[in-house]
Amino acid sequence: MPRIATEQEYCHERLGDRFAAALSDYDTSRRVETLIDEFLSDEMLKGKHILDVGCGLGFFSQRLAARGANVVACDIGPKLVETARRTAGCPGVVADALRLVEQFGADRFDGVVSSECIEHTPDPGKALAQMVEIVKPGGFLSISTPNLLWSPVVRLATLLRLRPFDGFENFSSWGKVRRTLEHNRVRVVRERGLHLFPFQLPLHRLSMACDRRLQLLRPLMINICVLAVK
Repeated sequence: MPRIATEQEYCHERLGDRFAAALSDYDTSRRVETLIDEFLSDEMLKGKHILDVGCGLGFFSQRLAARGANVVACDIGPKLVETARRTAGCPGVVADALRLVEQFGADRFDGVVSSECIEHTPDPGKALAQMVEIVKPGGFLSISTPNLLWSPVVRLATLLRLRPFDGFENFSSWGKVRRTLEHNRVRVVRERGLHLFPFQLPLHRLSMACDRRLQLLRPLMINICVLAVK
């Protein structure tokens, strides 16, 4: 029986043009650089079939296509999918992150890239499990999600109306992400934390230096970035 998505899951779709204005260019570029340029080799991308889950405005799909992947952008919001399709020049599909297997089939893609998506679903663990199922054996998942440690700060900023988001924000811990992936029989091969302090502060050079040199402190960092192999 088809799942009926809630209004909270369409938060970014409802924002329309305000979504782009609310994003941090610095944060987005750092996640693109980490999940795609740092984690994924040319061999993992060129000519490979990659699904960008929760494609948003298409920045990750655009980089994947530029690196030679046959990328498909998907999101729950039709307008977002159309924007991503135009941005990346790739196919776009309206899809529910909790129903990927029903839509695409098991063992379909060589890899999945998904940045800041699972926390906007009612069940991040199930979303991760769905991503694992649609990846072929030997394929990869390159994902990011916010660190649960920072959830109180984000909620306060939302209450103070410093940010426009009103959807699900089910953040995860490093341990939960690892356990979920391992439970679904995939092996974590790389981890990276991003942003030891809020990226809204105009201290980006310092932030990048912390990302490079202080990975022992990644349990304290805002973004959890993981590469896993099935």
